[in-house]
Amino acid sequence: MPSDVVFNASDVAQVITYVAPGFMARLGYRARYPGPDSPPGEVLIVSVVTSLPVVAFVRGVLPGTPAATNVGYVACLLAAGLILGYFIAIIRGRDLTKNLLAKIDYRTQPEGTIYAGLLRHMSDDATVTVERKDGRLFWGCPRRGPQHKDDGVAELYLVYPKELGENGERVSLGAGVIVPLTEVSATYLSEDPTGAPPEEALTP
Repeated sequence: MPSDVVFNASDVAQVITYVAPGFMARLGYRARYPGPDSPPGEVLIVSVVTSLPVVAFVRGVLPGTPAATNVGYVACLLAAGLILGYFIAIIRGRDLTKNLLAKIDYRTQPEGTIYAGLLRHMSDDATVTVERKDGRLFWGCPRRGPQHKDDGVAELYLVYPKELGENGERVSLGAGVIVPLTEVSATYLSEDPTGAPPEEALTP
């Protein structure tokens, strides 16, 4: 009868060092671009693949051969993974990166929703005009909205909201209003955060 396989603390730590950095890199990326939960198997595979270069880099930088149970070594791995993930997210969000990916017909944007991709990048004093399905109009500055399609958020939060009064003037509704997106037919922006050319530049 073969003897049972026994793992000691060092063996477990060694395995974890090839998973945790990649997992932290994923957290770093999702800190900038939230997204829906992935299947556990996919998360594990991505974590292992991402961990390999992180472990190789940290081992190359640190002197000697650090043990998997060394607290400083583990801390370096986790920090390096987190920083790498966030740095990749920054690069992924650059217009240059998006344009390069578009050349190979990959046009999926890292931002999960229109709010995350557009409204969140408007200036603080920029406003939106929200047209509801019943024809009512709201004005306000967008501050909160869905980050990705599965985050359970289906509302748009506007500060300093106003609507049309009986005499056609804009009447304040208070400090803020939550507008259910299911009741919205269109949203008009006072400024374009994508860097599109001004309208007069397109006039022949």
